[in-house]
Amino acid sequence: MSRWSLKRLGGVLFAIALVNGASVPALCQMAAPTGMVTPSASTWPRVTQMAGVRSGYYSALRRGVFGGRRIRYRAELAELLVNDRTGKPAASMFVTSFIAKAKPSATEHRPVVFLFNGGPGGASNTLMFGAVGPERLQRFDSAALADPEIALVPNEETILDSADLVFIDAPETGFGRTLPGSNPETFRSVDGDSFAFTQVVLRWLTDYGRLSSPVFLAGESYGSIRAVMLTRDLSMATPRVEVTGILLVSQALTYNGPESFAIKHLPDPLRAINRLSDIAALSWYHGLIDNQSQTLEEAVWAAQTFALSDYAPALIAGNRLPEADRARVAARLAGLTGLPIDVWIAGDLRLDNVRRQLLSSRNLALAQFDGRDTETLAGVPNDEDRDFQAAERGLTAATERFVAETFPATGLPDYRTIVSDPYGFEKTWAYVKPPAPGADAVLREQMAAHPRLRLLVTQGIFDTTCPMGETDYLFSQLGTGQGRTFFVRYVGGHMLYSDDTGRRTFLDDMRAFVSGQTVRARGFPTAIPGTRSTTPAGDSRVSKGS
Repeated sequence: MSRWSLKRLGGVLFAIALVNGASVPALCQMAAPTGMVTPSASTWPRVTQMAGVRSGYYSALRRGVFGGRRIRYRAELAELLVNDRTGKPAASMFVTSFIAKAKPSATEHRPVVFLFNGGPGGASNTLMFGAVGPERLQRFDSAALADPEIALVPNEETILDSADLVFIDAPETGFGRTLPGSNPETFRSVDGDSFAFTQVVLRWLTDYGRLSSPVFLAGESYGSIRAVMLTRDLSMATPRVEVTGILLVSQALTYNGPESFAIKHLPDPLRAINRLSDIAALSWYHGLIDNQSQTLEEAVWAAQTFALSDYAPALIAGNRLPEADRARVAARLAGLTGLPIDVWIAGDLRLDNVRRQLLSSRNLALAQFDGRDTETLAGVPNDEDRDFQAAERGLTAATERFVAETFPATGLPDYRTIVSDPYGFEKTWAYVKPPAPGADAVLREQMAAHPRLRLLVTQGIFDTTCPMGETDYLFSQLGTGQGRTFFVRYVGGHMLYSDDTGRRTFLDDMRAFVSGQTVRARGFPTAIPGTRSTTPAGDSRVSKGS
């Protein structure tokens, strides 16, 4: 392919980007698909049976100041039994609710937010004590997460002034356990997991007389997949629930299992194209490129512009790319990222492992979830070999302390923030199999079928697990109606609320979203460059279950 044809193709791609605004907020305003929409269904039966109530129920009256208002509320911990596809109780699931005291006439229209984390195999306490609950960890860095003595403090920024909060721990996490005689793998699938959660949501809404309340689902990481599938299954359940809004935190909608499960293919140019803006952001933060006279936004925009105008056609050309053009593209990649030209040439204009390659000259690797954090490269373990229980020891201890002091509850098993072997657990998980649609396609179906369904997508710009560029691209392909989809970036990693500023901004946006308001466009966030922390190799303190 000639240089002229490459430039012409790049110009076409770049022109398309400019027409659409080259940003997710603009692209998400594309017209929704026309015509009647018949959403796809779960491979499991429609839910017609709610979760059963077990004897484990605890409650306490509390008060606090949230969103500037003094609120009296009830904290509750309840154990529910979820049924397998035959209608037989198969597992217990625990639900922690925070319900503001309000007049009965106001309660009916008060929003309810159901929240859960990911993994799969993670409980909901990361969101609860990291950002959204009425109490939170005093700090939420990796050292705090591992510190059994870390304190809980009042969380005055939470949205309990605007909505009731219901945290659901997935089967086999938290205090929940598989029932005797049941197969532990019963709910270890995308659709089986949603089947269990649907029963719990229906039971809660029915028991509290809230079937007519605005219902919001907030899922983090794998929980974003769960939120989409749960929206689908609630709309087909008996009783039927039409979700008002979905909040995707560090979304992972296109994830469909570990790479070892996937068919091996040649390298995907799209993946590298989407990742370039993330590499530029991380390079800016760690000082590989100019971060004094050039802002973070300028560095990212330069990478996005080059990705569409020159990088994309070069990768698509593959071995048809003339050597002179290859050298020119590699030189520009070096300028945008600070990595030497020969690194890009050796990798065929790609990085195989950004976390290990970006700072290798400093003998550092990027942390598993937040690219601002680093660890010593020498001897760095594979992620599946890390000590996840130690990484979450502080969060787990704080959760158990909160339960014991709030209710108090006795006779409960140890709390599982994350299952003991998350990577082994995931190998037993059944992801979507063809011809069933993935979560991204199901979300598009649901947005088209339910014109009032709203969507808030939140993204940490230094997320090394669910990167910014892939989220940008994914939601540029989603067609929605005007004003229904909001996309906000934060200075953060996978847990985008780990910094005080990020947490406050995230909760402000969440409050606006559940209140039916327009989420304010904030522009690209600003950041202060510099390494936050370096830990010895293998000292991972953040769990996959986030």
